[in-house]
Amino acid sequence: MFVHAFEGRWIDHPFWRSRFLIETADQLARIRGSGVDALVIDRSKSRVVPEAATGAVAIERRSGPPRAVAVERRSPYAPGALRARPPAPVSYAQEKRRAERLIGKSKQAVMDMFDTARLGRAVEAKKLAPLARSIGQSIERHSRALLGLVRLKAKDEYTYLHSVAVCALMINFARHLKLDEEEVQALGVAGLLHDVGKVAIADAVLLKPGKLDTRERAMVEGHPRAGHMLLSQSPDIPAAALEVALHHHEKVDGTGYPDRLSGDALSLYARMGAICDVYDAVTSDRPYKAAWTPCEALAAMQAWPGHFDPDLLDRFADSLGLWPPGTLVRLSDGHLGIVLGSGGEAGEAMRVRIFFDCDTLTEIAAYDREFAPTARDPRVTGRDSPAFWRFDDWETMRARVLGEA
Repeated sequence: MFVHAFEGRWIDHPFWRSRFLIETADQLARIRGSGVDALVIDRSKSRVVPEAATGAVAIERRSGPPRAVAVERRSPYAPGALRARPPAPVSYAQEKRRAERLIGKSKQAVMDMFDTARLGRAVEAKKLAPLARSIGQSIERHSRALLGLVRLKAKDEYTYLHSVAVCALMINFARHLKLDEEEVQALGVAGLLHDVGKVAIADAVLLKPGKLDTRERAMVEGHPRAGHMLLSQSPDIPAAALEVALHHHEKVDGTGYPDRLSGDALSLYARMGAICDVYDAVTSDRPYKAAWTPCEALAAMQAWPGHFDPDLLDRFADSLGLWPPGTLVRLSDGHLGIVLGSGGEAGEAMRVRIFFDCDTLTEIAAYDREFAPTARDPRVTGRDSPAFWRFDDWETMRARVLGEA
């Protein structure tokens, strides 16, 4: 039986992947013993096809005796399964002014925290918690304002504003994954603290424009353990912050550092931290590299095999409302389209080639349409799965559609 997706919270299922073939009784027992409410089965990839009505997807529910039931064909990425970005309660311009002030305040707070750590004194998480809450409130009002502004950092303030950016990204991501608000706030604090171990590294190394030598590389790779040790000696540090500080440079294939963890050994928090950390790094100007656009960054990150949890990276892109060109997306009016271009900046429209009607399950004459970030209806609600719609040769189909209109 091939699992296409889990319903419910990411943290509740016991696997680091959400798409895989169930091959053992132990895997099935772990799913049944988890907090997963339901799972979506892809029968085309399963070795045993459950008895269900044609055109339906089999879902096993945990309420009552385990059983397979037929449900209406609906993508797990569609509205109802994937939480669409709600309309912002304030305008971008209104929140931009607030966000600018909050970023300045946050930068100073992180600088003070780093100075405290350099002096060998304990970091006070209780001073950072209100800041994380304020950042979360700004994101709730209009996420694009703060998330867009915090990327615009000078090279000499990167270390401090990077922590603010990762805090904002972690909060936005955690809410998209429907984590508890207590977890959301803890992950915000984790973002602020994740790089505190860099206080022991000289600026000459951190800001070096060229390649690091062996000694310098060892210094940089030591910062997760140094940060974890420092935070372990400080009061009231959330467990999530300790985990992210130690493991945000791990990779799912086990080639990261400091512990070379892989697969199931990597917690959800560590996997989230790795994605948010790298995304902000590559979308920021650095001494050795110019910033990539958000969509360039996501396309590159998706092309690095073994680095990130691929399913979680897709959800991260969804949390930002960003999809690289070529991505299959679902529209609120029941159509599918292919992203043609999107800069991912506030105020920039996304161009989509619409080609499929989900209600009639038929292709239509392809046409292009632009969707502003503030579009209400129709709007882009999220990425969709070619496998779910049984687009068996998706690469060929996509090339054909993109050659039309």
